[in-house]
Amino acid sequence: MARVSAEDRRRQLVAAAFRVIGRDGFARATTRAICIEAGAPLASFHYCFASKQELLDELTTQTLDALTAARADGTHIRPTVAESLRVTLGFYWQTVEDDPGRESVLMALTQHALNDPGLSGVAEQQYAAYHRTARETLEEIAEGCGVTWTLPVEQLARMFIVVTDGVTLAWLVDRDSDAAVAALDAFAGQLAAFAGPRP
Repeated sequence: MARVSAEDRRRQLVAAAFRVIGRDGFARATTRAICIEAGAPLASFHYCFASKQELLDELTTQTLDALTAARADGTHIRPTVAESLRVTLGFYWQTVEDDPGRESVLMALTQHALNDPGLSGVAEQQYAAYHRTARETLEEIAEGCGVTWTLPVEQLARMFIVVTDGVTLAWLVDRDSDAAVAALDAFAGQLAAFAGPRP
């Protein structure tokens, strides 16, 4: 049987952890369950990761990197700020509907990390990435539309995250896509009201 490199095994275990968490939740995402899912011997886990926390840190990093890369290309400049926001939020929304499992795992990871001292910093890492992406998106729209934000961009970025998180969680519960898109469209109009002419 061909030997699996440590790097490939790490990737396999991270992917397996993602599937187990998404399907069974954190309580059942034991190192044994993850190894069974990956088709790997239990000893390989401890060869690749010092602890389960390290695995979850890696899962968070990989998932956020992929998410950030997908959304980095999602800023769309249109003739008005409101249109730009609507199209950009629409692109974001497509990533949610394309992979709802990822969103479920990320939300579950946040809640789990907040209640597990062993995962200190994981939730903060997630939201730092979310806020950075939102801030960069708003800065690109302001630049592309030739406007300035009348509130600090950090404050608007927090609003952006609060609304998209809320809409995403509600959709994961009811799968009402029309309601989700309507809410994001309305938010785009409200957020655009904070754009003003450049001095």
